Amino acid sequence: MKNNLILICSFFLFLTVCHAQKVKMKNNVIFINGKETLRYAKKSHNNEYVIYELHTKNEIINVVSNINDGYKKILFVKSKKSLETTLGYWNKSFIKWLIEQDVMTIDGKLNNDQIDIFIEKYDEKITERKVYRN
Repeated sequence: MKNNLILICSFFLFLTVCHAQKVKMKNNVIFINGKETLRYAKKSHNNEYVIYELHTKNEIINVVSNINDGYKKILFVKSKKSLETTLGYWNKSFIKWLIEQDVMTIDGKLNNDQIDIFIEKYDEKITERKVYRN
């Protein structure tokens, strides 16, 4: 019984270590597993966040918060694909979310096939559902 418990605990610890990515954001740099991977900037009174390739000004992701309506628009710049979601957040959890969904590798590269799946899963199409009155 004791050996089974140790084996089960070891298995779950192994799974946690294998899938956990350490993400740190400091001085406008995103570190994944201790390695400088991407850059980021806060813009528009902290309502817009941009993720750049590490040593370039090439934007790869743009996140805009619509404070009045309580959602974020996430734009994958190079593929010109976007989604609107109330689930999105901005901080290291956002980067971890992208990695967990296989949208981003630990090297900061985007997977276009997974972007489509991510959009399908999380796009709430908020502006399409809004009713505008004149």
